Parts: sequence; C-alpha cells; structure tokens
Amino acid sequence: MSTFSTFAVAGAGNIGIFIVEELLKRKAAGKAKRIVVLTRSSGDDNKFEDFRSKGAEVLTVDYRRKDSLTASLAGIDVVLSTLSFLDLAPQSALAIAAKEAGVRLFAPSEYGADNDFAGKEKARDQLKALDLPYALFFTGSFPDTAFSAWTGINPLEGKATVGEDGSQLISFTARSDVARYVAYVLTEKPAKGLEWKTFRIEGERVSYNSIFEQYTQKTGKKVDVTYRSIADLAGAVQKIPSGNMSMNPDDIMSILLLFNAQGKGVVGKADELSNGEFPGWNPKTVIEVLVE
Repeated sequence: MSTFSTFAVAGAGNIGIFIVEELLKRKAAGKAKRIVVLTRSSGDDNKFEDFRSKGAEVLTVDYRRKDSLTASLAGIDVVLSTLSFLDLAPQSALAIAAKEAGVRLFAPSEYGADNDFAGKEKARDQLKALDLPYALFFTGSFPDTAFSAWTGINPLEGKATVGEDGSQLISFTARSDVARYVAYVLTEKPAKGLEWKTFRIEGERVSYNSIFEQYTQKTGKKVDVTYRSIADLAGAVQKIPSGNMSMNPDDIMSILLLFNAQGKGVVGKADELSNGEFPGWNPKTVIEVLVE
C-alpha cells in the first residue's frame, strides 16, 4: 500500500500550528519522512524553533515569486493550505506552484462547513482546472476559538449573541482533534484513495442553546443570550462591500451567524460523516473544551 510521506504546510497559525505538530508526531513514529513549514515571516520566532527541534524544515517564502515557491515544494507529496480565510489570495499561487513542482495532493483551506465562504468554491475549481487532486476537510467550527470575546459568543463571561432562536444544529470540532484526524488519514490511508476525497468530520453536532444550557449546568453560571433574526443578519451582510474580506469582527460574525441560523453550519448529513475513517478517534465535545 502506497502512502504519502512528505508534507508542506502553508501557514502555521490558527489551525496550521496544530496540524504541523501532529504531522511531526507522525514523523517521529516513522509514518512520515519530511515535514516542511512555509511561512511569510522571518521564521525565527519560538514556534518555528520548536518545529525545527522536532524535525521540521521551516522555509520563508514569497507567494509572488513562483520560481522560488515552486522550488520550496520540490519532493513534496502533499501541500496543506491553512492560510486564513481573510486572505486566501496566496493559495492560488501556491496551487500553481504545487502543480509545477509535481505535488500529488492539495488540501485547500476549508476547515469549516461545506459552503462558498471566502470564495472557497473558486479555489476548488482552480484545482480541478489544474488537474491537481484535492482532499477537502470539512470540520465545522472550532469550539476553542468560536466562543470568545472576539466572536461575541462568550459563555465564560456570561454573554452571547447568536442567530435566529439558537436552536439550529452546528458542527464543532476542536483544532487539536482536527489535526489528529488530518494527520492520521494523510499518513495511513492509501494515497490513491485520497484523491478528490471529501472528509466530513465533527466532534459534536449541537445547538447554541444546548451548549449554553450545558454550560450553566456544569458551572452554575447563567449565559445572557441575545438573538438576532435572520432578516437582521441578512441585512447586515448585504451592507458589506462585495469581495471585502478585510472585515471587522462584526461583519465576519454576521456572515457566520447567518449561515448557522439558516442551518448551513453543519458539515453534511449525519450519514455522510467520515469520523469512522479514523478508528478510535475520540474528539472532545464542546462543553469539554469550554470547561477544560
């Protein structure tokens, strides 16, 4: 059985840092040969030093320079883009360079629900046009970042603003669990079987109301919830300039809350889940993340 063994991760931030860590664990276990981290920064901060100490190569890249970007991907089987949805433009250059470098699989920056948020469908279409096989990972929201002062959904502070009546089901998966899953399937599954494959995973499918109720039961702290109607959210979204992804938190949350309120916050139907592709995967529930 032929499996992938060399990996490049573009963007080691929000979810990328977790994926790099898990791939390095797979390398230490003999399941991967080479892990490359691509960064636009100088690559000299503490997290990159930690990566290097564990066997990763850290390469500083300029996505505007195709030749050097292509060279950085020489010998790489799989490219994982974990670039921020706020700036996915470099992903296009990365895909072109990956094709020229002979990369065999590309995992674009998805890691949410199955929708076209931030132009993700355009990225998939580009990979099809390049005939560069992709693997898509739909994971739902990250509970370790979705509940915070930044998002306005902050049960730890006793306040939250959500869409509609808060009863719609949403998929959630903690970043550490996403990373374990991604690293496992990319190093354990036959390479050919990963081409054009879509993985739909979730740690839990649950509503905001249920989460707040569980949180109150667990901690004794009440959550004061404000509900925004679909009409209100849709109106706010319509006011956002087209194509503007340099948005403030209010704009971003209006979009995400609208998706969730419309029932678009799940990764797929229950019978479409790919959790079983990783035997023994034991992702955390939302409440476990909130109270840990």
